[in-house]
Amino acid sequence: MILGIDTSSALTSVALVDAGRTLAYAEHDDARQHGEVLAILVERVLGQVDGLGVRCIACGVGPGPYTGLRVGVATATALGLAWQVPVHGVCSLDALADRLAKGSRGENATSPFVVASDARRREVYWARYDLDGSRVAGPHVGRADELDLTLRQQPWMGEGAALAADAVNFTGDADRPTAADVAALVERLVAGGEPVGPQVGQLATHGSDDGGTATALSGVRLLPPTPLYVRRPDAMAG
Repeated sequence: MILGIDTSSALTSVALVDAGRTLAYAEHDDARQHGEVLAILVERVLGQVDGLGVRCIACGVGPGPYTGLRVGVATATALGLAWQVPVHGVCSLDALADRLAKGSRGENATSPFVVASDARRREVYWARYDLDGSRVAGPHVGRADELDLTLRQQPWMGEGAALAADAVNFTGDADRPTAADVAALVERLVAGGEPVGPQVGQLATHGSDDGGTATALSGVRLLPPTPLYVRRPDAMAG
């Protein structure tokens, strides 16, 4: 049984997953209350199912808002130390793409797709995925109103290529990464012997996404429990 935690969006969520099935789930939707509600949600979920069987903790490591993301990762790490179980991270966009690749009714995706989530300041985090939900480009961050143009300029789009109407999936209220998505993906990756990638530490400075994070994560799916930021914050220490 795996305990999943995700705080990469306004949604704070916790889940217990075993053999691909969600045994218990709780969430709270407020971008400013990750720290206040996460421990409560963990207690609630563990109370629904005997949590003594937790063998691993999975956390969505972003990209996402600075403070909320650290709340989730720090909580997952603390619980792992207390329970003496491993803690694994995954890119939160990967977890959502894994669900979307299978479709809401279990059908598979029929074409490559892009997942985008709110990065605030009229920007989005985005990454491109193959039919099976494997990331092939990103994660990146940029202005939402420039995303279409940015995608058309990518070499994998091809000259004159047109985006399908559903090629970009903006993760709104209906589609955001959840702890159940995160736990299910980690469970499958661990069972398949996926190696844990290195910590991504070198980011672009002063709000510029130079692709360094995407390059470091190329081909890497299972991550250490460290917040994943596409770029450094604009506010820098003096």
